[in-house]
This record gives sequence, C-alpha cells and structure tokens, in this order.
Amino acid sequence: MSTTTDDGYSRREFLGSATLTTAGVATGLAFHFLRPKAPDLREFGENPANHVRMGYIGIGNRGGSLMRSSFQAPGCLPIAVADIRESQREDFIRRVTPRKDEFGKIQEGECPTRKPEGWKPRAYDDYRKLLADPDVEAVTIATPHNLHAPMAIEALEAGKHVYCEKAMGYTIGENQDLVDLVESKPQLVFQVGHQRRYSPLYQRVKQMVDDGLIGEIVAIRSQWNQKNVERRPCPDPALEKVINWRLYSEFSGGLATEFMSHQVDVANWLLGTHPDSVLGSGGIDWYTDGRDTYDNIHLIVDYKVPIPGQGSTRRVRFTYTSLMQNSHVGPSELILGTKGSIEVCLSGGGEHFVEPGAAEEIDTLKEALESGKKVVPAAGGPGGVQKKAKAGATLVASCLKRKPAAVIVPAENRGHWVKFTKPLEGAYDTGETFLAVGAFLDAIRAKRAGKEEEFKKALKADVHVGFWGAVPCLMANIAMREERIVRWSEFFNGAS
Repeated sequence: MSTTTDDGYSRREFLGSATLTTAGVATGLAFHFLRPKAPDLREFGENPANHVRMGYIGIGNRGGSLMRSSFQAPGCLPIAVADIRESQREDFIRRVTPRKDEFGKIQEGECPTRKPEGWKPRAYDDYRKLLADPDVEAVTIATPHNLHAPMAIEALEAGKHVYCEKAMGYTIGENQDLVDLVESKPQLVFQVGHQRRYSPLYQRVKQMVDDGLIGEIVAIRSQWNQKNVERRPCPDPALEKVINWRLYSEFSGGLATEFMSHQVDVANWLLGTHPDSVLGSGGIDWYTDGRDTYDNIHLIVDYKVPIPGQGSTRRVRFTYTSLMQNSHVGPSELILGTKGSIEVCLSGGGEHFVEPGAAEEIDTLKEALESGKKVVPAAGGPGGVQKKAKAGATLVASCLKRKPAAVIVPAENRGHWVKFTKPLEGAYDTGETFLAVGAFLDAIRAKRAGKEEEFKKALKADVHVGFWGAVPCLMANIAMREERIVRWSEFFNGAS
C-alpha cells in the first residue's frame, strides 16, 4: 500500500486528521489559521503556453459561478460569452475588461491572467457563433438541462474542450450519444459538473470507505431538503421560463436531475457501480404556481454490489428525499456500514461513527494504515458484539442520543491558489467549484502536452461519471411518473 495519496499527502496526514478528538480539532484550527503567503501566479499567467482560451455558454446563476471561478483559476484567458440575455453579456464584458482605478492605474478586471496584444472580449447572442470563433479553445455549458447534450455535442464537433454542467443529458439516449462521441474524440477533454469528485472532504470519505473504516456499506441515506420554492424573481413575464426553467419539465428533470444527480454520483463512487433499479413517488403537493416538476420526491435506488472475494453480489439501497418545504439537515449523505457510519454534508462537515464492539478493530486498522502497512479489510458479516436481550426495556432513554463521533477534517494544501480566492456567489460549494474548474484547465494543459497520467489525475468527473450520474435520475422520473420499478436493463445490456 502506498504511503502517500494522489495529492502528495502522507497516509498519516490523510487518515490522522480524520480521527481528531475535540482537543485535536482545536489544535488543527489553530494550525489552519497560520495561513501561508498567497502563491504568486503572475509568472504562470504570463506564459501563453499556460493559457486556456475560454468561452462561456450560459452565465445565469450556475454558469456565472463557473465563469467567476475560472477567472481566479491560474491561466484562464476569457475570450467570449454566449447568452440570450443582453444584461448577462454586458456583465461579462464589464467583469473582464481592463479599467483604470481611482489613481489612474490599469486594473485587469476580475481575471488577472495577462492578456495578449489585441485581446478583446466578445459577446454573442447565439452560442453557435461562439462555437465558430476559432480563438475559443474550451467552453463551459450551463444552460437549461434540455440544452446540455445538444450544445455539448455541437461543441465537441467544433473541436472544443467541454465542461458540461450536470445532469449530462436530458434523455437516456442523449447520454449514450455523448459517451459514444466523447470516446471517438480522445484529443478533447470532456468534464461533467459533478464537483464532489474534486472535494477534499468527499475524497477523504471515499478513502475511508475503501480502507474499511466503516466495514462494508449496508445502505446509504441521502437528502437535499431546503425551505425554498425554487422560484427566482422574474422582472419580465416573457422571461418566466428562461429564468425559472427548472420548474418546467420541457426544460428540466426537476429535483431528480437538479439535486439527486449530485448525490447518486456520490453513491456510485462509493459503491463502484451504477444502480440496478429505481422506484419512488413524488408530487406537486405544495406549490400551485404553474410548475409541472415535482416539489417533493422520495426514492429507493437499488444497487447490486460485488461481495469482495465471493464472485457474487448483494443488494445495497440508496434512499433519497428532496423536499422544498423543510430544510432540516439540508444536503447530506449518511453512509451506513457493518462497522461504522459516516455522515457528511455539503456545508463541509463530516463525522465518523464506530459501531459498538468494533472500536478496537477500527483503531487497529487505523494504526496500520497510518504506519503504511498493507491492510486487507475483513469482508462479510455485520461485525460488532451482539448484546443480550434485555427483558422489560421497550424504549431507549432518548431517541436523540448519538454515539461519539470523530470529526472528519480533510487534508489540505494551505498554499494552493484556491485558499486565496474571493468569495463566490451562486455556488453551494465554493471550494469544490473552484477545484473542479481548475482541474478542467489542468486537464486541458495536460492533454495538450501529451501528459496522459497528469490528464487522468485531473479529470475525475469524465463522461462515464456523467452517464452514471444522469441515467438513474431519468429512471427515477419514469418510475415516479409511471408508478413502477424501472430497471437499468430496460435500456442497457451492460454497464456502458
């Protein structure tokens, strides 16, 4: 077993901070705030070989956050934007155009990368004009869901690298078409907006699961609940479906593709496979405002997970809820294992619980991992110690009691450029978004240079990740609409 992670941290650093006591958390925070000097990226941005010439298709709420993230990423050179709204196009020009400050000094706008002679930002009202622009090398696509695949396909055909927001395709067929096209163009980078793959916290959780620190996964419970009608202000009634497209099924897959797609991706990642079937129900039960996508969904996603060393599978269920009427806990995942559990949430927190009777075994495993010893986690069985039945005890003292937990603190490179970025609006997950966009630019530079290993390391959310993330959500919508179990095998013979 390697003693370092892909990001260069030692195994002791990587796992040790996952098991901090309360005192350890305090010490860790004190260490965290001894911030290093910001990295000097000017030399990187001066070199044209490091520049990635970016175009942005759609810069609304999410697209705007991707755009502003890229401005702070090393080597980003904004070339053009395409948006049907003139106000959005003007905002792009304003943000990137150099201007004089109050002392007469030229400021480079929000993107500090050195602009070449003759550089001038361009704004298009039609994305096809942007795709025809020979100076645009790569694009982000953050438009209504029904446009993701058609635009991505045209961009790839035009020879552009693509960062496509999730869910990847609006139909199951579109998702397969994108897989086939991307595989036929190995010279291009295609990344999907599953940014949890780039999160140090979720990477830590994945490593802990792989290392056996919760045993085998029994079930995953997940939710994305918020007290929010999910309707944005619309100054012009003619723009209602442009601004609030998520509420209409002609443009969006609703809560499944907008929210569940992120979390089913986490389940896919942890379990190493795609779902086998989906069932569930949902409805428009609270908001009678003209929408036709559900305002609450409740799903059971069934996986067939290989049993280590046995050549067979067992079923693991991923249960999912998304409500717009209650925000308790918010976006979160609870991974339940035979020897422990991990609870993790989008706001950046995570806790590791160990099952009664498994503490000594898990402590031994941690020590072995931290010392760099090769460890094969024990497979099978629930683990732990069975307690004798106790006559007369029908209720526990409190249903709110929780077992002691260790805080999960991700390893971090405190000198990384992301640590010095400006606050970002329009993103639930600022750090993840910065890291995902930065990785896209790194992947393009690696692809250009023929550095295949660096390319693979940078590209964590490829077209196959996007495929596995989108198709189960579309299956879920069919299951709710037709009130039946929908199976992967109805559409595909293999894993694709």
